[in-house]
Amino acid sequence: MQQYADSGIVFGSAAAAAAMKPDSVRATCEAIGLARSTYYYQSHRSVTAIELEQKIVLRLHELRELHPRDGYRRMTAHLQSEGLHVNRKRIARLMHLHGLSGQPSRPPDGSVRNWHARAPTANLHDSTRLTGPCQVWVTDLAYARIRTNLVYVAVVIDAWSREVIGYAASLQITSRLTRIALHSAVRSHRPAAGCIHHSTCAAHYLTHGYCELLRQYGLIPSIGAPAGRPGTGGRSPRNIIEVQGFESWKAVLSGPRSFIRALYSAEHLDYVLGHPYATRMARRESVVPD
Repeated sequence: MQQYADSGIVFGSAAAAAAMKPDSVRATCEAIGLARSTYYYQSHRSVTAIELEQKIVLRLHELRELHPRDGYRRMTAHLQSEGLHVNRKRIARLMHLHGLSGQPSRPPDGSVRNWHARAPTANLHDSTRLTGPCQVWVTDLAYARIRTNLVYVAVVIDAWSREVIGYAASLQITSRLTRIALHSAVRSHRPAAGCIHHSTCAAHYLTHGYCELLRQYGLIPSIGAPAGRPGTGGRSPRNIIEVQGFESWKAVLSGPRSFIRALYSAEHLDYVLGHPYATRMARRESVVPD
């Protein structure tokens, strides 16, 4: 009998004091304009198919470090020489989806009709002086490697409190991850209009659906350069983080808040928020009485 992965999306807020509990799947799907059938669709992929795709993604990241200039044709040849049965179309799709192609990506859901050219968005986070929570939210898309799986995690972090106020995690990466994480953050913290939404993963945060959510929630978009872009001195295109203490996806499902806190350690938060935030936080702590 073929086994299928319980690859649904787990979501919520990992903040110490969330204002509200996260919505149900029905309410969340209605809020972000997603059909529940679409939400559950990919859970019918087999365990073998998901594990194979994750193996390919991990190897593509390793090959990108070894061969920074190779395109999808040469990447396909590398994988085929290692015994993986893959074709060029599949590798091209995965490289675009995971930001490994070195070329401007289409939307992460592969939908051309939802992709519109947009005017460049300013980087507002460096010039913003933080005086309280819900002034600047920073997004991140992380790849967490546990013992048996690769887990994709989209989060929204409040720059002032340094807490993950919204997250969504799954065994498969789709555009719905970012939208569910954003809705979870808004649901739990209800920001006032004018809160800055800063992203360095532009392709995943410029789809029509996501931009429409920003407009509905009154968030101001801000975009910075990816820290891991090749040739900039940053990390690899996508930093894959080892998370200890979680043997399988079921362990993540049983303790998602603990998983998110283990993934977003103080060191990782410093990397995501950047030196300007770390410096401001140190200054704030030096003047705020105990």
